[in-house]
Amino acid sequence: MAITNLMKHRRHWGSLGNVVQIFASNVFILGLNVLTGIIIARFLGPEGRGEQAAMIMWPRFLAYSLTLGIPAALVYYMKKKDGNQGSLYVTSLYMCVMLGCVAMAIGAVIIPFWMKGYSDQVIEFAVWALVMSPIAMIGTINTAALQSREEYHLYNFMRYIPVLGTLILLSILVMAGHVTPFLTSVAYLLPAIPMALWTTFKLVSHYKIKQKHKIESGKKLLGYGIRSYGTDVAGTFSGYIDQILVVGLLSPSALGLYVVSLNLAKMLNTIQGAITSVLFPKASGLQQEEALQLTFKVTRISAVVTFFVGAAVYMIAPYLLILLYGKSFVEAVSVFRILIFQTAITSISWILAQGFMSIGKPGSVTIIRISTLGMNVILMNIFIPLLGIQGAAISLLATSLVEITVIFLIYTLKHQVAFQQWFVSKTDILWLLERIRRQKARSKEPMS
Repeated sequence: MAITNLMKHRRHWGSLGNVVQIFASNVFILGLNVLTGIIIARFLGPEGRGEQAAMIMWPRFLAYSLTLGIPAALVYYMKKKDGNQGSLYVTSLYMCVMLGCVAMAIGAVIIPFWMKGYSDQVIEFAVWALVMSPIAMIGTINTAALQSREEYHLYNFMRYIPVLGTLILLSILVMAGHVTPFLTSVAYLLPAIPMALWTTFKLVSHYKIKQKHKIESGKKLLGYGIRSYGTDVAGTFSGYIDQILVVGLLSPSALGLYVVSLNLAKMLNTIQGAITSVLFPKASGLQQEEALQLTFKVTRISAVVTFFVGAAVYMIAPYLLILLYGKSFVEAVSVFRILIFQTAITSISWILAQGFMSIGKPGSVTIIRISTLGMNVILMNIFIPLLGIQGAAISLLATSLVEITVIFLIYTLKHQVAFQQWFVSKTDILWLLERIRRQKARSKEPMS
C-alpha cells in the first residue's frame, strides 16, 4: 500500500521533479556503467574490451536504425489524449517486433562481411546476439509509452535494473575467475530480457492486447514516424557510426581504447537525457509559441550547467582515465578530451531539437541530422585511416559544430528567435528558483 501511494504521489511531482528523478537515475546508471566498464577494461585490456564491444553493439544499432520513427510518433499522439492510447501502444508494439526481426535478418548478412578482421568465434557470437534486436525494439516502445504516461518511476526502473543486473553478473564472473569477452557479453545482453517482458506485461495488462482501430493507429504512427524517422536513423548512426567504422578500419585494441573514452565522455549526457525525456512529452502538449519558449528556457539553463561540468571533467581527464581503467588506457586521454567537448555540444543541440519535434515539425531535425551524418561518414573515412581513433573523435566534433550552427540559423531566420534569447538571464534563474520552490512545497504535501 505504501509503495502504491508513493507511486501515485510521484505522478504529481511536476516537470522539474521528473527531470530531477531522471537525472538522479542517469547519475546512478552512469555510476553502474563506470563500474562495469572498469571490470571489463581491467580484466580484458584494450583488445578484449574491443572484441566485447564489437559483439554487443549490433542488436541495438540495427534495431534503433529501423524504428521508422514509431517511438517518437507514439509519444506525440499519446500526449494528444485522443482516447486511442491503448490502440496506439499495442499497434506500435506489433510493428516494432516485426521490425526487430527484420533487423536480425539484415545483421546476419552484414556482420560477417564487416567484421572479417575478427576471429570466427567473435563473428559467430555477434550474429547470435542479434536475437536481442526485437527486445531492444520493444524497449524503445515501452520507454516512449512510459514517457507519454509520465510514469517516470517505472521509466527509470526499467533503465537501471538491466545495468544493475549486468554489474551483478560481472561480479560473479570475477569471483569465479571466468572473465572473457564472450561471457561478459552475455552479462551485458541477458538482463534486458526479463525487464522488457515485465514492462510489456504491465502495459498490455493496462491497455489490453485486443484493441480496435489498429489500422487507423498504424497510419497515424507511420504518418508522423516517417517524417521523424530520419532523426532516429541519423541519431542512431551518429551514436554508432564511429564505432562501426573503427571496427572495420582499425584493430580490436583501438576499438577498446575508443569505447572507454566514448562511454566515459557520455557522463555529460546525464543532464541532456533527463531534460529531453521530460521536455518532448511536456512541450508536445503546448501551443507552438509556448513549446519554443519552454525549449529555449530549458536550453539556456542546461547549457550553463553542462559548461561547468564539462570544464571540470576536461581538467581531470588524465587522472580519471588512468585511475579508473589503468595505465594501459593512457593513450585514450586525448580522445577523451575531444569527446567531452563534442558531447557537450551534441547535448545542447538535441535539447534544441526537441522544439521542432514538439510542434509537429520533425522534418527539420531529420534534414539536419541526415546531412551532418553524411558529413560525419565522409570525415571519418578520411581521418580514421590518418589519425586513428583521434580522427574519429575530431570528425564527431566537427559535425557537432556544424549541426548546432545550422539549428541556430533555422531558429534565428525561420522562427525569428531574437539573439538575446540564446543567453541565460536573471529571469531564467528566477524561473528555475520558483520551480524549485514549488517542487519543495509539493514534496511536503501529504500523500493521499
